[in-house]
Amino acid sequence: MQASSPESRFPALEEARNDSPAVLPVPGISERNRNDSSGNAKLSSFEEIYLKSTFKVATSTATWDILKVADMVSSEHLHGLSPAGKHSALMMALEAAGVAVEDMLQDAVQRQRVLNEYEENQRQHLEQFEKIKFQDNERLAQEMEGMCSQYRMRIATAVQEIERERATFREWQERKEREQCRISEAASACVAGESGSSDASISRLLERNSGRLSQLA
Repeated sequence: MQASSPESRFPALEEARNDSPAVLPVPGISERNRNDSSGNAKLSSFEEIYLKSTFKVATSTATWDILKVADMVSSEHLHGLSPAGKHSALMMALEAAGVAVEDMLQDAVQRQRVLNEYEENQRQHLEQFEKIKFQDNERLAQEMEGMCSQYRMRIATAVQEIERERATFREWQERKEREQCRISEAASACVAGESGSSDASISRLLERNSGRLSQLA
């Protein structure tokens, strides 16, 4: 048994076929939610928002609501029709189904109110989320600055320690030079007629007097 077409379910649409170049379809829920399938996974879908809301359906005909009307208006069957043509075709479909235009308008108002309330709640949630994250970032920045200050202090202390070690070494080198001069003068005084205080002079003095030193030994 073949499924009946929208025209056979609504005689008014069949009668309007000769007057209208297109026929209004009766889309299902899957088509209704097609535009909402790519939404953010962290936020509720439009269908979920509607289901969780407390507004009442404006019409006793459960299969009719403003979302169904929206799908019908955007259907490819009405593509190319003027606004007046779409209005006429839609009015015939609503009249054939026994649905009042006022009910559809009331349903539209309620759904827009629900969406606005959900948006406001999510906006407040986002603001609170941003506030917490900004506070965390400020705290982390302060902690990072404190750590950087400690590291800068440690670096400065290390530089000062290097300078102290260099100064200590330079001072030792100066004392070493004075000590070597004193030793050289004393060594020169041990050999008559010799003078000099450098390491080279002491080495030459030892070479020339190596024999004498051997005899004295």
